[in-house]
Amino acid sequence: MALSDRPDLIESFEKLGLSPNEAKVYLALLEQHPITGYQLSKISGILRPVVYEMLNRLVEKGGARIIKSNPDTYIPVEIDEFLKNIESEFNESKKNISKILRESVVVDNTDFFWNIIGKKNILNSIFSMIERAEEEIYIWLSEQEVLDEILDDLERKLKNNVNINIFSYYSLETKGITIYSYQVEKYFKVEEFLENSLIITIDRKEAMVVNFSDERTAKGVYSKNNVIVEATRRTIINQIYLYRFWRFFGTDRIKTLITDDDRKLLEKIEKHLEGKDN
Repeated sequence: MALSDRPDLIESFEKLGLSPNEAKVYLALLEQHPITGYQLSKISGILRPVVYEMLNRLVEKGGARIIKSNPDTYIPVEIDEFLKNIESEFNESKKNISKILRESVVVDNTDFFWNIIGKKNILNSIFSMIERAEEEIYIWLSEQEVLDEILDDLERKLKNNVNINIFSYYSLETKGITIYSYQVEKYFKVEEFLENSLIITIDRKEAMVVNFSDERTAKGVYSKNNVIVEATRRTIINQIYLYRFWRFFGTDRIKTLITDDDRKLLEKIEKHLEGKDN
C-alpha cells in the first residue's frame, strides 16, 4: 500500500493542521522525487490544479522544496524537519492567539462548573492547573498510573517552592513529594474508598474532581467557585489530619473524636495492614 493511501497517516497529519490532500501529496512526494506536478498528479490520482495548489502550500509550510528547471520539479523536506516546521508554526499561532485574546477578552467563570470528558483532556487540564500553581497544591488520588502522569510537573513545582501535599489510602511512590498514605495494597477494596479518583486544588483558587473510569468516559468537574474550592481543599486536609492522628495515636485512642464511619474504616485498614505484615 502506498503511503498516500494510508488513512492512519493522513488522519495524523490532519491533527497537525494539514488538509487530507496536503497530506496525500506530501506522502506521495516522499515515495517518489524529484518529480513534476504533472507526474505527481498521475501517481496520486489527484487533479493537476489541486496538486499544484497543495505543492505550493507545502512549500509555504516547510514541507517541500522547488527545484527550478523546465518544468519545475519538487522534493520533500525530510520528515523530522517538516514536523519541526509545523510545530514552530503551531507555537507561533498559539502565542499570537493567546496574546490577542488575553488583551481583548476578560472572562469571569468563577461561578461556573465545567465538565471535562476523556482522560487525555482531563490530564491536560490538570497539567495547566499545576503550571498555574504559585503557593500550594493539595491532591487526593488512588492510582500510581495517574500520579506518574503528573509527577514530573509536580516535581518542577516543588523545586519552585510550591507546597505540595498528597493524600492516598494506597501505597504510592512519589519521590521527594510529601505523601500521607495508609499504605494499603491495591487488592484491598472497601466501599468507602474513592477508586480511580483524583481530587486536586490549586492555591485556594481552583479545584477539580475526577473519576478515571476509562480513556473515553473519564469525567472531571472543574470549578473556580470559592465555596467549592474551599470545601474540596478542606476535604483533603481533613483526610490528612485524620491520617496523622491515626498514625500517632491509633484507632482506639481517637475513636471518640471521629465519626462512626471513620472508625469502621480505620479498623478495616488496621486489620488489613496486620494481615499484610504477617
